[in-house]
Amino acid sequence: MKQTDRTSFHIFLSVSLIAAATAVVLLLLNFFGFAVIGSDTYTSVHAGSPQEAAANIADALSQTAHGFSLSDETLVADGCWCVLIDAKGDVAWSRHMPDDIPAHYTINDVAKFTRWYLNDYPVYVHTSDFGLLVYGIPKNAIGKYQMAYSQKWFKSLPQRLAAILCLNVVLALILARILGGGLYLRIKAITAGLKELQSERDVVLRERGIFREIAHSINEASAAMARKNNMLARRETARSNWISGISHDIRTPLSIIMGYSGEMMNETALPEHALQKIKTINAESIRIKKLIEDLNLISSLEYDMQPSQKKAVRICPLLRRAAADAMNHPLAAACSLEMEDMDERAAVLADEGLLSRAIVNLIGNSIAHNPGGCQIRVCARRESGHVHIAIRDDGCGVPAEVLAHIENIPKSAHGMGLPMAYRIIRAHGGRFEAKNENGFFVEIVLADAYS
Repeated sequence: MKQTDRTSFHIFLSVSLIAAATAVVLLLLNFFGFAVIGSDTYTSVHAGSPQEAAANIADALSQTAHGFSLSDETLVADGCWCVLIDAKGDVAWSRHMPDDIPAHYTINDVAKFTRWYLNDYPVYVHTSDFGLLVYGIPKNAIGKYQMAYSQKWFKSLPQRLAAILCLNVVLALILARILGGGLYLRIKAITAGLKELQSERDVVLRERGIFREIAHSINEASAAMARKNNMLARRETARSNWISGISHDIRTPLSIIMGYSGEMMNETALPEHALQKIKTINAESIRIKKLIEDLNLISSLEYDMQPSQKKAVRICPLLRRAAADAMNHPLAAACSLEMEDMDERAAVLADEGLLSRAIVNLIGNSIAHNPGGCQIRVCARRESGHVHIAIRDDGCGVPAEVLAHIENIPKSAHGMGLPMAYRIIRAHGGRFEAKNENGFFVEIVLADAYS
C-alpha cells in the first residue's frame, strides 16, 4: 500500500472509530434512559401477550354436564398451561398443568401468585363467571417486576423526554470535543505547517498519530526547500560576486580607453577619418560603461534589494534634470517635451540616483519607440499623502508583450528600460502602472516625504 493510501486509510479509520464510539455511547444512554422513563409488558413469541391469551381462554371456556370444555385448544400455546380455580379453591379444569402445580389453593395462596409466580412459573390471571383462570408460561421465560408510576410521573414525561434529548446533544458535543479535539489540533498543526511551507519558512512538525506520514512529508519538503534555497543563495552570491568582479576589472581599462579617446578627440592635427573613429571609440566606451552600470543595477534589483541611500528628494528638480538628460539623446531631436501641473512642494523619500535613472529610462523609452517624433508630457502632483508622477506621449505605444512581461528583466540588453524602471519604483515601495492609451502612459505613485 502506498504511503498516501496508508495515511488516508488511517485517517478514515480514526474518524470512523470516533463516530462509532460516539454512536455506542449515545445508544447506551438512550437505552438506559428509555428503560427508566418507560416500560411495556412482556409479549411472548406467540400471538398476543399472556394477559390477552388468558382472556381469550376464559371467553372460549364453557361449562357442560360433564365439566368444562375449551372450544379452541390452540389458545394454549406450546409450553404453556392453564387451570381454572373455583370458588372453593380447587382446580376445576386444566390444560397441560405441570405436576408441581397444586390442585387446591387458599386465599393466601391466590394472593401470592396473582401478580408474580406460582412455583417459579410466571403466571397471569383472568376472572370469569366460572372462577379464576390462571395462565402459566415456562419457567425463566420472563422476569416479572413491579413497576408503578404516579400520575405526576406521566404528566412530567414530556419534560423528561426533552431532558433526555438535551442530554444526548450535550453528551454528543462533549464526546466530539474529547474524541475530536486531538484530531482538530493535529489538523490545525498540519494546516499551519502548510502555510509556513507556502511562505518558504522552515517547518518542523511532531511526527506522531495518524498524521505522522503527512507531518514527515511536510518536514522533508521543508528540509528540501531549505537546502534548495541555501543552494540558490550561494549560487546568486557567487553570481553577484562574479558580476562585481567583472565590472571592476572592466572599469579600469575602460576608464583608460575613455580618457585617451577623450584627449585624442581634442587633437586638431588628426585627420577627419581618424577623428571620427576616435569619437566612435569614445561613444562605444560610454555605452559599455552604461551597460556595466545597468548590469550592476539589475543585479541589485533582481531580488528586490532596498535602496540604501534614501533621502528626501524634491521631485520637480529631479524631473527637470532627468528630462534634460533624456532629451540629449540623438533621437530626441524629433520629439518635444512639456512639463505641466508641477507641484514644487512634492518630495519623496528615495535614492535620488536610482529614481533619476527610472525617469530617464521612461522618457528615453518614449523617444526610442517613436523615431518619427512625438510629444511627451510630464506632470507631478500631490494627493492624499502621495506623490503622483505621470509621463505620457502621443506616439505609437509599447508592444503588448513588453507590457505583459514588465516585471521580468530581459535576457538581452535590449528592452531593459521599462523593466528596470518598474523594479526601481517597486524597490521604493511605490506603485507603477503602464498602459497604451492614445500613445504610452506611465503613472508612478510614491509616498509623500512630508505627509
